[in-house]
Amino acid sequence: MKKQKLSTTILGIDPGYDRVGWAVGHYQNSKFYVKDLGCIQTNKNEDIFCRYVQIIAELKTVTKKYSPKILAIETLFFAKNKKTALKVSEARGIIIGTLLDEGLEVFEYSPNAIKLAVTGSGSADKQAVEKMVKMQLKHDLNGQIDDAIDALAVAMTHGFSSR
Repeated sequence: MKKQKLSTTILGIDPGYDRVGWAVGHYQNSKFYVKDLGCIQTNKNEDIFCRYVQIIAELKTVTKKYSPKILAIETLFFAKNKKTALKVSEARGIIIGTLLDEGLEVFEYSPNAIKLAVTGSGSADKQAVEKMVKMQLKHDLNGQIDDAIDALAVAMTHGFSSR
């Protein structure tokens, strides 16, 4: 019997400071398999640095549990609200730094590249991305926060582009 080789475990991240979507999975035989996904929700009443500490701690928990080798993370797009964009940028830096320290190799994907990989159109809307992610997987995504589904789309994008 032919042995099937498992591909490398990918951690997809939809960065933020209020919520960080994450998804862990791998490709096997041209299909993406989800191990787990979730969302790190920080407390809006906490100091921003306490929120960053929470993000770091929860990301380390995820990496210890699933041992991903690759981080696929969404790049930032320029937002109208500069204050929010700065905080998301800081959080993204903390996320990347934490996961580099955990030994992951980092790959970045723009929102348009993710939309193109998942839906076939770089101008697809959020609902189209979510619909295509759900159609391509044999995993119940009902009840998942959109940030977690976005992180799953990022992980899938890496898998599509690295095959």
